[in-house]
Amino acid sequence: MRKNRMNDGLAGERPILFANPLQRIDYYLLNPYTGYPIMLLSFTALFAASFILGKPVSNWLGLGLDNLALFFESSRLAASLPEIVTSLVSDGLFRGIGSALAFFPQMLIFFTFYTLINETGYTARIARLMQTPMNRLHMDANSFSCLLIGYSCNVPSIVSTRDIPRRLDRLLLMLLSTFTPCSARFGVILYITAAFFSPLPATLVMSGLIVLSLLVKGLIAVLVKSRYPREENGEIKLTLPPLHKPSLKVVARSALQRTLDFLNKIKNVIIISSVVVWFLSSFPQGAGFEQSYAAMLGRVLEPLGTLAGLNWQLIVALFLGFFAKETTLSTLGILFHASEGLGNLTSILVSNISPLAGLSFLIMYMFYTPCLATVSTIRRESQSLPFAAFSVVFSLALAYFLGVIFYQLGRLLI
Repeated sequence: MRKNRMNDGLAGERPILFANPLQRIDYYLLNPYTGYPIMLLSFTALFAASFILGKPVSNWLGLGLDNLALFFESSRLAASLPEIVTSLVSDGLFRGIGSALAFFPQMLIFFTFYTLINETGYTARIARLMQTPMNRLHMDANSFSCLLIGYSCNVPSIVSTRDIPRRLDRLLLMLLSTFTPCSARFGVILYITAAFFSPLPATLVMSGLIVLSLLVKGLIAVLVKSRYPREENGEIKLTLPPLHKPSLKVVARSALQRTLDFLNKIKNVIIISSVVVWFLSSFPQGAGFEQSYAAMLGRVLEPLGTLAGLNWQLIVALFLGFFAKETTLSTLGILFHASEGLGNLTSILVSNISPLAGLSFLIMYMFYTPCLATVSTIRRESQSLPFAAFSVVFSLALAYFLGVIFYQLGRLLI
């Protein structure tokens, strides 16, 4: 009788006696009243680590490669090379790769966190806790954690879909993950929102963007699931492995190995994208950035962008943001002639862009194509180039549709 009463306690009733301390932990992890707050705090810790610990490491990497570029520029080797070759190595490779590698700390933090919760057995507890609400959406219980991780970085969010058994669910989660603002995209959105609005309206705008993101993801999931209903396998009882203390050595070694393995697989994408951005921004040679091929492309697309309130500068910022979201603010600073650093970019944006156009840009920035590293990860994890291409086209179409609808409705109301 005592054993049954203890087992009932894991289902939500308060137990009379625990057989061991781990059972007491399980009770709080699986009880809905305490399990959800604990899960929220766990993922909040992941996001905080990504922002607090990841940013200094990203800055360190960028500074190191920038100093390497300066050292190269002042070297005898650079003096003996044609100017265009020096620019390619310095701006295209060193500084370009430094910008693209900004997501490295997030990957390392994610794999550390992911390995840690797997080693302790907490991943299975999260799946058990979310099984009922996710079943109502006809989704695998592990889908929730995959989407939540995307707020740190879309790349690990997509990688984490490996644990989802059904291929349709994996592909759907990969697509939905791209509509979750990663830390880099979130930082740009925060900056631009703060530029146009005072604290209270800015908070409402940020909350509205997050809610809009959740609504869009929910609507897409419902539409896909209604077209392709899940296979009826009956209710599956998730097996809970015992909780145990992880080996920090195993966690550290596994996290580092997975991160380096991932970087090795996408290194070619990083190098190629850095060279492409350098080429589009530097040619025709000697013409300046505003007459570059990137600026030309922005002006060609400006008639389409006008429907969503975007001028050619904002279009170029979106386009170059495809290679690395971190470049968006620096691109805007160059295009709007901000002084060195981003100190006066706020006032320049406000004087050149209306609040309505700024909101339209933020909506499109929230939903449009993720960075090239994310698209490359989608292709690798889905093992389908057509699906990766579809994710790009679909996100672009969705972002443009939402931007046009919002801007045109805003004009009518204002």
